[in-house]
Amino acid sequence: MNPTGTESTTIGDTPGLEIALLRRGLGDRVEAAEHCDGCQRTALIGERVYEYEGGQTRCALCRDRHRDSPIDSRIVHGPAFGHSIRILDRRPLKHVA
Repeated sequence: MNPTGTESTTIGDTPGLEIALLRRGLGDRVEAAEHCDGCQRTALIGERVYEYEGGQTRCALCRDRHRDSPIDSRIVHGPAFGHSIRILDRRPLKHVA
């Protein structure tokens, strides 16, 4: 608490371990994020990225600048993809005779 009775959240008051963990976590997320090989921009969640021969990835903005046609495209998912939504199969069971 600071003299006014409110909690202080300035970096100077944060212990060194907390700052180190925060930086490490952010660094891990940046490394794991999709990057365009053309402009080096980090692809946004929900954005379509295109894959080319040789493993290159291009964003929609750089796709037109690449001569070859992409071999695949996909939507960029957030870190919670597959963990935050529970899929329930409510179809009736089929009995096998």
